[in-house]
Amino acid sequence: MFRAVVLGLGSLGCLFLVACSTINSRIKEKLEAFSSLSAQEQAIVRAGGIREGMPKTAVYIAWGAPDHVRSGSRNGQPYEAWVYTTVKTIWVWDYYPAFYRFGWYRYYGYWRYPFWGPYPYGDQFISQEVPYKTAFFEGDRLTGWEYIR
Repeated sequence: MFRAVVLGLGSLGCLFLVACSTINSRIKEKLEAFSSLSAQEQAIVRAGGIREGMPKTAVYIAWGAPDHVRSGSRNGQPYEAWVYTTVKTIWVWDYYPAFYRFGWYRYYGYWRYPFWGPYPYGDQFISQEVPYKTAFFEGDRLTGWEYIR
């Protein structure tokens, strides 16, 4: 039984590793586009960096696929923004509505907790997707980028 569990967990771990996209795997995927870059741009992309004037494929190789794509118009020029996100978990004191003695709490009635005590249950930790970097394109060229601090 132990061997089956270890084999199952090992297989699951391999699936997670295969699902991750690295810079080297994206270079192999877009080899023609990578080889068309200058030597200086190739070095920047290998380090995971970008600079203005690079094509979309170079940004894809350096940063990966965007989580969201926005489009719009700026000064009469159409643009596209690739947004990359991360998950941020925060602790909130009173995230869910709780009326205590003046109304019903959503789980157990008048009291916030089932055993009438201030027990710190997990519903006060929430995770939300937040943007942390964005790349801006006009046509096929990178015109700007930003990191959110």
